[in-house]
This record gives sequence, structure tokens and C-alpha cells, in this order.
Amino acid sequence: MGLIFKKSVPVAALFLLILPAVAHHSRTIFDYEQLVTVEGVVTKYEFANPHIHLYVETETDAGEAVVWAFETGPTTTMRRRGWSDSAFFVGDRVIVEGHPMKVSGTTTAAIADNSVRIVGAASSNSAGLAAAVEGERSSPIIADGLSGVWEVPRTSFIDEFSEPFDWALTDKGAEALSTYDDLTMNPQTRCMARSVPWVMIFSGVQEIAVGDSEVSIRTEYDTVDRLVHMDAASHDNATVSYHGHSIGWWEGDALVVDTTHFAGNRNGNARGVQSGPQKHLVERFELNPDRTRLTYSFELADPEYLAATVTGQFQSTYRPDLEFDPIACDPEIARRFLGD
Repeated sequence: MGLIFKKSVPVAALFLLILPAVAHHSRTIFDYEQLVTVEGVVTKYEFANPHIHLYVETETDAGEAVVWAFETGPTTTMRRRGWSDSAFFVGDRVIVEGHPMKVSGTTTAAIADNSVRIVGAASSNSAGLAAAVEGERSSPIIADGLSGVWEVPRTSFIDEFSEPFDWALTDKGAEALSTYDDLTMNPQTRCMARSVPWVMIFSGVQEIAVGDSEVSIRTEYDTVDRLVHMDAASHDNATVSYHGHSIGWWEGDALVVDTTHFAGNRNGNARGVQSGPQKHLVERFELNPDRTRLTYSFELADPEYLAATVTGQFQSTYRPDLEFDPIACDPEIARRFLGD
């Protein structure tokens, strides 16, 4: 039998730990009370953004062939865990565990949970996946400054921005959240990147390049290119834009970035929490004393929608050994499951 449903229980990851994907859509479309285990043959593998998909053909108890589409994380996080565009091939036999959608239409779909096991002699990348589970990574490397590639860890901010139900909101902000429909209002379904600071807290890698008059900050996830003007003293006459207008200055070795002039965005503060022209973001990038890590902190204010300033802080690791490899969002994949 190739298909088993059971109540969701913790299971050991045998080859690859898969983080629950914080998707362009809300995770609430999946039933986390159910766990489906599928053993079958890979029919298609899409190494693309905003999420990787693995299609597995199996048989029902009645002997009918069905294809399951398993969604995992974006390429930027999954590459850190041994995945690549050649991690799986059509014909590989696999066992996949995941949570099915609450409502299933023409597509049998699930979000991958704890493990993908490659079985049989046709394993395409089992050694690489096993190494990723063991958490292999390079020894700490000392940075000369902020310039370089930085690995962003998974933090609780991913969940907080994706499901901001505990945020202190104004009446207008609360109304925006309560009336939000992820399937019809989410800009990410049209491959529009998340705004800052939401995009900055996604696990993966970022690249910083410090120049005399400007600093470039690039995120591999959502492929956002930010430009910080170091030679501007104010935002006077700045153009309103999706990611706003950023000016920066140094406080010792710390880079402070002040951003205003944001264009209105239905998900500009968080999923379902709209942003307006009063949105104001202050960020701080500072090397730790050991110079192998970077402390990133932010203060997000938008008095039209947020009743309190949202703050946060975490540390990224200097990783010049990692390749910065942004992969563009695929519009067809971004709209996956919208009709289900």
C-alpha cells in the first residue's frame, strides 16, 4: 500500500529535515491534525520559488494511480539542507510525509512535514541529504566588515509576521487583518516580494556590499535588491516605492538604516496587516565582537495600522563559503493551489 493517513505525531527525520514552509499562502490551508505518508515514484521535481515541489505517484487501496504534490520551503532555505536542482530525478522511489490540504480539489496536495526518504537503488542524492541532516557546516570565519554573504537562521519572526494575530493593532489594522483573504489579496501570488523588514527575517542568505556613498543589501529569498543612500541626510524629495527610500549612517562600526516613503501595500507590515504612507522602519546591522556573526535589529512603526512598534533582533553568520544564488519567483508556482 502506498498511501497511509494517520494522526500527526513526531517522527524522526531519516534523510532530510524539512522546515514547515511559510508559504506565499497561509499555512492554515493545511490540516496539521492529519499526517499522510506516501511511498511512490517521483514524476516531477520543481526546484523553483516561492516553493519547491515534489510530485509522487502512488496507488490508493483500490489500486488507482494518484499523484501527490508535496510543497516544501523556498530554494534559499532548502539549499542549506542539501537540496539542489538535481536532488531528485523522475523515477526515484521515495517515501514522503506531510500534512494534506483541508479541502482538496483536482490537485492532491500536502505540505511536507519531517522527512523525505529515498529508497531503492535509484537514490540520486542520498549522501548529500544525509549530510545536511547531520548539520555539517564550515568552521566560523572572521569577517573584515559587513560586506559579504550572511546566513540568516530560522527564527520565530517568520511565524510572527506570517500569522500576526497577537500584534497590537489599531482599529484600522485589526479590520484589515479580519477581512484579509489570502487567496485573493496576497501580493506574493503575483510574485511581488515581501516588504521590509518581513523579507529580511527569512532564513537563507543575504549579501551586503558596503561602498563609500551607498550600501547594497540583497536577499536571496524574494530576490530583493535594496540600496541605502549613505550620502543623503534626509528623505526630502524621495520617491515613494515598494521598499521605500533608505538612508544610512555609521554609529561606530554599526550601520543604521532609516527607511520611509513606502508605497501602500496590502501585506506591507505582515500577512494581512496593511501598511500606509506613515510606515517607518529603522534597522541596525552590527558585527559581534567575535566578528563571525552579525546582529540585525529592527523597529517597525506605522501608526495608521500598528498600535505599538514592532521590534526584533537576531544574529546571522558570516558565510563567504556559500554561493549567493537568487532564483526568481515562478508566477505559475506562486499561484499553485489557489483553485483548490
